[in-house]
Amino acid sequence: MHIYDKDFTQTELPMTKQEIRAVSIAKLMLKPNSILIDVGAGTGTIGIEAATYMPQGKVYAIEKEEKGLDTIKLNAEKFNLDNFELIHGKAPDAIPNIAYDRMFIGGSTGGIEEIINHFLTYAKDEAILVINCITLETQSKSLEILKEKGFKDIEVITVTVGRAKRVGPYTMMFGENPICIIKVIKRNK
Repeated sequence: MHIYDKDFTQTELPMTKQEIRAVSIAKLMLKPNSILIDVGAGTGTIGIEAATYMPQGKVYAIEKEEKGLDTIKLNAEKFNLDNFELIHGKAPDAIPNIAYDRMFIGGSTGGIEEIINHFLTYAKDEAILVINCITLETQSKSLEILKEKGFKDIEVITVTVGRAKRVGPYTMMFGENPICIIKVIKRNK
């Protein structure tokens, strides 16, 4: 079920907005029994919403920032999820060494190559990796690494959202940050 931003507990940490969440989760092509690794979980919105689409699956949310942990816990409790596990630590070290079929990277703290290596090592064949990039540097570095690692058919889209806000008697559109969304599929040779 799609969850609106207003339904999440929010703190000072940035939250992936609902329109970007909808597109990112659609790109993950989740199955009811998917195992999703949510790297850089932030406030937990991607992993929590994804968990609602995977009743027989599981989400492992990795977050290194202590200030994010309480927010993620509050949000996970609010939606009464029993298929969501929060792991405090930095990726890739904190990622469980298990077979999984989906990975979402919302934050990598400069460790994008090591995280992609984990995906290549542990993800199942036909697993899907989705990376959200807010900076051009992350976008460029991610694409460079994915090409070096031999990924084919790299899908790249940019999503820009504008929100209407009242300004006196008028309504104006205000733009959110554009987000680059990259998707690849692991194919064993």
